[in-house]
Amino acid sequence: MSIFLIIVITIIMLIFSVFNDIFLGYGLTISLILFSLIGLKRNKNIKDLLKLYAFESKRSFPIIQILLLISILISVWLSCGTIPAIVYYSLKYINPNLFILFCFLIPAITSFLIGTSFGTVSSIGIPLIIIAQASNINLNLVGGAIMSGAYLGDRCSPLSSSLLLLCNLTNVDLFNYVRKVFIFGIIPTVISVIFYLLFSFKNPLTFIDNSLSLTLHIDFHISFILLIPAIIIIILSLKKVSISKSITISIITSIIICFIIQKINIIDLFNYIIFGYEASSSLSNIIKGGGIISMLKTCYIIIVSCCLTGFFSGLNIFDGLKKYLKKIKLNRSKLFLSTLFLGLIIASIGCSQTIAFILTIEILRDTYEDYKNEDMAMEFSDSAIVTSALIPWCIAALVPTSVLGISSYKFIPYAIFLYIVPICHLCYCIYLDYYKDKSQKIFSKTKAFDK
Repeated sequence: MSIFLIIVITIIMLIFSVFNDIFLGYGLTISLILFSLIGLKRNKNIKDLLKLYAFESKRSFPIIQILLLISILISVWLSCGTIPAIVYYSLKYINPNLFILFCFLIPAITSFLIGTSFGTVSSIGIPLIIIAQASNINLNLVGGAIMSGAYLGDRCSPLSSSLLLLCNLTNVDLFNYVRKVFIFGIIPTVISVIFYLLFSFKNPLTFIDNSLSLTLHIDFHISFILLIPAIIIIILSLKKVSISKSITISIITSIIICFIIQKINIIDLFNYIIFGYEASSSLSNIIKGGGIISMLKTCYIIIVSCCLTGFFSGLNIFDGLKKYLKKIKLNRSKLFLSTLFLGLIIASIGCSQTIAFILTIEILRDTYEDYKNEDMAMEFSDSAIVTSALIPWCIAALVPTSVLGISSYKFIPYAIFLYIVPICHLCYCIYLDYYKDKSQKIFSKTKAFDK
């Protein structure tokens, strides 16, 4: 059985799983077994493969640690009243006619400040989803706007781990590159704002239960003190404290608030941390979520994904493709399309944004040898990195949608920024290939005629 055939089978299984609400771990496990059989045919014994998988599994531990911390953070933020407080003040100050636009802009600003899309979705995204639930607005529309904003900020934040890694892999200066990302991001951002403005006009907050704000205020003793755990995350991120430490300090602060203000006993708090929080009042349908148990399936998917990545790297699966792409001569637009397509394929199999752009860079680095490093970095940023969140079973989409409690694929039509970015970049590449020289010639002839 060829590698190509297994890749096709894997993608078909994962697509089938997504649309039929089947746990993605089943398809990925079958895929790993099939790839392992290929490894055995290539003179790798079971012991070597198990060592490889054990090593790669360890690489998933930092991601799993952050995800488990996020699951605890959501539980304690709900318990101590931080998320209810954000909902309360949002209802008070957000213009109801521009709600969808705010669902894009607020996560974008937050993600830029703290440098993490996951942290943004868990801190700001959940309150926005709660407001949408209470107002009977399409949750997938709101989720798409939140995802777009979260990845817009993450894409250009100097604190973003993916941006730092990209700059390191392509040998570019971080702040010079951030400046370039801002310039290239203007048109996609403006287009996204226009779309979300139109969505806002068509989907205003026309209905909110008048008792929601009052119930939140009474049940959670709403005050600005409850916002302290969220403020801590922002301040520590701006101070370049690691996200895991920031979340841990915020969790400790939230627990103190749970005991002092909300009067929650330790046994109930422990249950919330393990199984998730659910309000005992009339808010039980919307104020709920979190819990370590809710993240266990996602953690398993991450471990299997890392094993798959280790298989590709350890057995040099893409060496033939690497040589072929270097051999053929592609213009700028065709090379970008190749980068985009390859990034999507690797993200589909490896289920990770990081894996997608690391392997894509590794395969295509020699193909980009005639390009400036900043141009090469931008090609990967606008393809393999940003589009990973459009693959429902990829961690970049799976984790945020799990946290938000929305469909892992129905948000995609509304995640405008995520596919406007590669479209705009492709248009730019086509201009460079086919129109730049012509326009320069016309301009030079006009200039000569004027003289």
